Amino acid sequence: MLNEVLNENEKKDLIDELLSILTKENEQKLPENLTDSDKRWLLNNLMLMRTMGYLDETFLSKQDRLLSSENIAKGIIEVDNFKFEKNMMFSNLDITQLKTDAIVIFTSSLFGKLYNHIKCIDNTILLKGGLQINEDLAFLLRASNGLIDYRAPYIVEGHNLPTRNIVKIMLSELYSDFTQIEKDRLKDCLNNLFKIAKENQWKSIAFELSEFPYGYPKDVMKTIIINECKNLNKIYKTKMNMIFSE
Repeated sequence: MLNEVLNENEKKDLIDELLSILTKENEQKLPENLTDSDKRWLLNNLMLMRTMGYLDETFLSKQDRLLSSENIAKGIIEVDNFKFEKNMMFSNLDITQLKTDAIVIFTSSLFGKLYNHIKCIDNTILLKGGLQINEDLAFLLRASNGLIDYRAPYIVEGHNLPTRNIVKIMLSELYSDFTQIEKDRLKDCLNNLFKIAKENQWKSIAFELSEFPYGYPKDVMKTIIINECKNLNKIYKTKMNMIFSE
């Protein structure tokens, strides 16, 4: 993560350059008379909807300057000074600001939902972390021949975020009851996550509990996740500080 804070003119120039690269890549022309807010909105959406593939190093270096500056300006929250009770803490903090070993998202899409990007925590993280996250996830999916393992936590680098890792726990959308099969898959995935956490000696981890895929009962999910993480922290003796963002 870069440590440079850009002024407004520098940010505007970078956004223009990034838009120019993306529109040329798709053989499109940039609409005329766009406001600064229009350009930022367009850049966000083009970044999210871009087809997986080779990322130009020039684009990446410019993107990293912009996103790192924006994330630093918003503020990085150190978790070492938090008061934890039995290694647990509940808050409504923006997990993209937390300097942790990992942040965990529960999602039904490996690449994030491409609609309603303002309310979708997954897309917010993709936007703040950069296109590299999508490319990393695409590599993981290709490595498994396109098959999603619902018992495997998908872990990629945080890139421009303060966190070191982003963890995606995959859940298929529900159109019927929340059965024991789905509960067992979730518990297995959390168990596998704590194995990885122990191997990598993670000290802190944040879980986003404000949003789950379609059909999952929020209160039941929260109870399962919190209780399971509490037990796994004891079983594996990881002693991780866990932040549950609601």
